[in-house]
Amino acid sequence: MKILGLGLDQTILDKNSALAQRAREYSDLVEKYVVIVPAQSNQKVVLSDKVMVYGVKASNKIFTLLAICKLGRKILKGDKFDVITAQDQYFLAWVAYRLARQFKNGLEIQVHGFEKFYGLRKIIAKFVLPRANVVRVVSQRLKKQLIKDFSVKENNIVVVPIYVDTSHNLSKIDRQDDKFIFMTASRLVPVKNIGMQIDAMNKLSKEHDNVELQIFGQGPVEGELRAKVKLLKLEDKVIFKGWVDNLEKYYQQADVFVLSSNAEGWGMVIVKAASIGLPIIMTDVGCAGEVIKDQESGLVVPVGDTEVLYQAMKNIITDNDLRNKITEGGRQAVQQLLNKDQTLDLYKQSWKQTINE
Repeated sequence: MKILGLGLDQTILDKNSALAQRAREYSDLVEKYVVIVPAQSNQKVVLSDKVMVYGVKASNKIFTLLAICKLGRKILKGDKFDVITAQDQYFLAWVAYRLARQFKNGLEIQVHGFEKFYGLRKIIAKFVLPRANVVRVVSQRLKKQLIKDFSVKENNIVVVPIYVDTSHNLSKIDRQDDKFIFMTASRLVPVKNIGMQIDAMNKLSKEHDNVELQIFGQGPVEGELRAKVKLLKLEDKVIFKGWVDNLEKYYQQADVFVLSSNAEGWGMVIVKAASIGLPIIMTDVGCAGEVIKDQESGLVVPVGDTEVLYQAMKNIITDNDLRNKITEGGRQAVQQLLNKDQTLDLYKQSWKQTINE
């Protein structure tokens, strides 16, 4: 099989990145794997004898899409590919759809969630997704949504959860202080709804003086969140940690991991945190209901409900039995997830199904 991928993540151009390593692992599955991504400069990176990545530069998003389309046509004219896979259900999916139609390739669209689902993006997704040979999603939740809202045939959907390494020997570290630390890690963007955690912490800190919320990440709403913390006089309770490449030691030192997103495809940070032994509180998104089940392997709260989040945070502080129960439940749940070889095998099956369809 020869696969042409259209992606958005420029880190694949860094030979030492995790994404580049994953691309190399595909070399055992295929004859050839080529990826095109937008980049700061036009470049070609050879990751292995089977894996090639092209970075495409243009002055704006429209010209970037045109450049990706042009390069895709050139590659497809020079060699026969079996599958075009788009790592996005919006503009890249449209380019992939046009290329697949022109060159008679199988079309796979990857869906990791529906962030920014409005306007032209919504129109494109509604058009392209039902016409793809295969739609690969990361959760059963997304599968149900595609069937219900996009009229995608169930047989054309392949569910492959995002692989997270849970085979480590990391565990919680007992700290010497008396703080009770909640942590969260994400891009600081509206859909992550970090403000909900700050509001819950505002109520919680009036009852528990030793609580602290540590926020890891950067993004466009950071200034707004900092202003909110200052307004509520929570500077000593809510700590902005910035972007951290390796979160493992912070997972080990925290007491609870909180995710408050309004929408989420899967939740890799949840799986990692649970595997280390952090009890999980999360909104009903992503892997909630599949991996993190309420009162069994975590606490699941309604999206946008600050009061229920506050109550969950309060309960997890005061109820040791509950905390221990969901900690162990979460650890066991993530150990049942697919390993790397099983995940890669599902990728291969998805591509084969794309060709057959």
